[in-house]
Amino acid sequence: MMNDKQKILTWKLSVPCSLLIIALLLGNIFSSHLYAQNPAVLFATEPDECILYNANNQKMYYYYLLNPAESMNFSVSNLDSLVIFSRAFASDEENNISYNYVISSEAFQDTVSKKCRFSNITRGVDGQFMSTYNKSILQVDQNSSITIKNISDTPVAFKLDDNTPNNFSSQLEYIAYSPDVYSDEKVLIVKDTEYTYYESDNGIIELDLFGPVYLKIISRTIFHNPATRKMDYQFFVYDNNELMATFTEAAHQSSQSIFPHDIEQIPSTGDVNILQFDKGSHNIQIRDNTNNHSMIFRLYINKTAVYVGDK
Repeated sequence: MMNDKQKILTWKLSVPCSLLIIALLLGNIFSSHLYAQNPAVLFATEPDECILYNANNQKMYYYYLLNPAESMNFSVSNLDSLVIFSRAFASDEENNISYNYVISSEAFQDTVSKKCRFSNITRGVDGQFMSTYNKSILQVDQNSSITIKNISDTPVAFKLDDNTPNNFSSQLEYIAYSPDVYSDEKVLIVKDTEYTYYESDNGIIELDLFGPVYLKIISRTIFHNPATRKMDYQFFVYDNNELMATFTEAAHQSSQSIFPHDIEQIPSTGDVNILQFDKGSHNIQIRDNTNNHSMIFRLYINKTAVYVGDK
């Protein structure tokens, strides 16, 4: 069975269970093209897509995926330069990451070698570790045909632009969502605003969704000793009993949030992760893998995936 790192861009999930949820969910809001394509870049056969999530600005970014030895071929029009952003998929929190790719056209061929470090803020939407990005600027002739080939041992994600990094991004709007199975609720006040978090029931929080849908998970751990400043914690996400993602976080005491009914407990800062679920039924379990301290979760789904009434 593949682990989550081997499933680097496996977006197709098993969907054996059937269910109804109170809020009906849209069936085809999200196509494979989430973000506007650059009209100056045209693919004869479009490569696989991947979506990356930036925890700082909570935006998702559209990239193309090239596995080892894979190529993408495209033509450009009305451009004199092409900006290529690239990132490698990281196997763990390593800071000496390197990768190579070959870029060629009718007029040239060049091997590009890049070095980067582990990114603390950007991950794949299913939790895959990513490197920081590199940027290359390629001078091109108008109406050129270009090929990029990944010659590294690791998958590499590419974003193509004709200018500085604009977003190729989407600020999705989310709504809070309550799980079906949990043990208790905890009210947390963050900057004078109350939020409801959920504790796991025997280590599991469970909910049923119908995709396509995005699930945002905000996780925190609880400090019982003020002298402890940092704790690591881990949780797993299963979809229809199959491991989908593993998240390992470093928790720090929050200076901006409190439990109003138990001020002796100190919440950690929140860690945000987003998962993408394809069309179909999904029984989702969030399994707490931390035995020596408590974890709490707050869940959101994208607002555009929900409607009420006939449609």
